[in-house]
This record gives sequence, structure tokens and C-alpha cells, in this order.
Amino acid sequence: MSVAEFLKGLPSHDENNFANFHTDNGNRTCVKRPSVYLPTKDYPSEQIIVTEKTTILLRYLHHQWDKKVKSTWNTYVYTAAKCKDAMRRTGIQVSVYIKRRNVTNRKIIIKIYM
Repeated sequence: MSVAEFLKGLPSHDENNFANFHTDNGNRTCVKRPSVYLPTKDYPSEQIIVTEKTTILLRYLHHQWDKKVKSTWNTYVYTAAKCKDAMRRTGIQVSVYIKRRNVTNRKIIIKIYM
């Protein structure tokens, strides 16, 4: 299949479109070199800009979630301590165990001995 046969049925087949195309000089070399950025300063490794793995919105939501969990956790600890003091005044022995599964999920177990 020749080039003429290949381009025959295409809507853009116009000989004037290919007037500047010469097949006799196929080994043309480019005189202009592409521009290359050469840094003039050597920056330390801690100043290199890296992309974040999480988005700003996701980091904000995690931060808000941690603040909310921390405030509720402080409420639970205060309530458990208050309950423990009240039970000691009445003569009931109380021991409070706090299990930490991870940073955001904490469980309080209160055992009462009479």
C-alpha cells in the first residue's frame, strides 16, 4: 500500500497541505538544542518539596475527628474519676481499668467490688 492509496479516502487529502514535506532529506538534524534547567544552588534534602499523600480536606477532617474524640475521652475519664470518688465515699471498692486499643479507640472497664 503506497502513501497515496492510504491518504486517498481521507477528508484531509490535499496536496498543498503536504507541500513542505520532503522525503529526500529524511536525516535532518536539529540545530537548536532544547533548553535544560541547571540549578545554581544546592538545596539541602529537608527543603525539597514533596507531595502530600492525603488531601488538605482529609487532614482537616482527621484533625477535627481527633479533637472531638479527645474531648469526649476527657469527659469519660472525668466521669469515671468522679464516679470512683463517689463510690469510695460510700465504702464501695472500685477499680478502673483503661484498655488502649489504638489512639482513637479507647475502652473503659469499671469493676465494682462490694
